[in-house]
Amino acid sequence: MPSPRELKTSLALFVASLGTMFWSWREEEAFTDPAAAWGALAYTGALAAVILSHEFAHYLVALRHGWRLSLPYFIPNPFAFGTFGAVIALDGEPPNRTGLLEMAAAGPIAGALVSFALMAVGLHWTGPDTPPAPGEGISVLSNPPAMELLGRWLVGAVPGRYAELHPLALAGWVGCLITGMNLVPLGQTDGGHIVNALWPQRALLVSRVTVGALVLAGLAWPGWALWAGIALIFGFWRGLRVPAEPGLTARGRWLAFAALLVGALSFMPVPVEDERWERPHQRQPAATEVPGPK
Repeated sequence: MPSPRELKTSLALFVASLGTMFWSWREEEAFTDPAAAWGALAYTGALAAVILSHEFAHYLVALRHGWRLSLPYFIPNPFAFGTFGAVIALDGEPPNRTGLLEMAAAGPIAGALVSFALMAVGLHWTGPDTPPAPGEGISVLSNPPAMELLGRWLVGAVPGRYAELHPLALAGWVGCLITGMNLVPLGQTDGGHIVNALWPQRALLVSRVTVGALVLAGLAWPGWALWAGIALIFGFWRGLRVPAEPGLTARGRWLAFAALLVGALSFMPVPVEDERWERPHQRQPAATEVPGPK
């Protein structure tokens, strides 16, 4: 059972993150404009559902394997999407390779499924592809493959470069970003844990190569270089020690494949493109532009 201190810390960070997610939608307008407030509430609840499903899938699967994790700790962020996601502290080393893999794969699979469902609903309220006013600074969001597929299947069109997204669809987009970044095979990310469980002897080499690749990818999108820097600073580019035996179960290998599939549907090589940055906050609710600075 979590300690009272752990429970209080987890709840406090969760409440703080709800506040920053609500604020990020339209900032001051979310407190003065009823329409913006409803959009902020929808976005906040939807994104919280994505992150909670991701983190508690980790938590519950680890418990099933007899391996305790901490409660999820949300990371508030008053800018961009209102949160940097959440983290879970690992209590000890994984009991076996299958336990590590199933714990790691469960989070992105659960979070991605919720994200896809949110996009499927929110895309029905996608606005027209309207270019911004001349001189307006914006950040344009790329479409993840899942959004491309759902757009074609459900509404007969892919969201355009400047199309407005409903708050639910934008929360699904953020969920795809979280899933894609977490499945990068880097040390103690979910993807790193999966690689470690599949090939324990090669995981460190894969992580080192990934760090270099992320630094180079930073030339296309600075977020990748930042991700590599955070991994190096905090040391999570090194994976956990995991027993080589027993080997993986068939179910574990199927979950690894499922995680690879949702990662492919979520991954965006360049998630955000800047087009002039003079007025980054000036956009209407739910567009293929960020609602605040990332």
